Amino acid sequence: MNIGKIIRKFRRNTRAISPVIATLLMIAIAVVASLVTYAWVMGYMNFTTEKTGKAIQIQSVSYDSTNNKFTVYVQNVGNSPVEFGTSNSIFINGAMASGTFTPNPLPNGDTATSGKIDAGLSTGVHSVTIKVTTTDGTFAQITQQFTK
Repeated sequence: MNIGKIIRKFRRNTRAISPVIATLLMIAIAVVASLVTYAWVMGYMNFTTEKTGKAIQIQSVSYDSTNNKFTVYVQNVGNSPVEFGTSNSIFINGAMASGTFTPNPLPNGDTATSGKIDAGLSTGVHSVTIKVTTTDGTFAQITQQFTK
């Protein structure tokens, strides 16, 4: 057999290997990219599920129009205790209100009651937004209308 023919035949066969290698590389890159994405998503999901362990809900707000005071009732609906700040846990229409909750910390499933909070409402109908926050950033917000 002629050596020139053997070399030409070998070169033709090596050209066919290149598309196969390229296809395998593309598959490998896709697999690695999907594994990296999976690892990132699972890490993100673990972070968010840790935060969901704490949750509060404003059960009700009572308003004493005679004394112009609010009382806020908050329930811990999460699966771990929450703690309220000493003076910065209640906001009325975006302004910090002075008031504390008892009990503090609040066990899961229990309800805390705020002290009488000065409403500062003038005569008439008012839409009031009340926001309650915990020391770790968990919060609940409610908007209601009150008449003085």
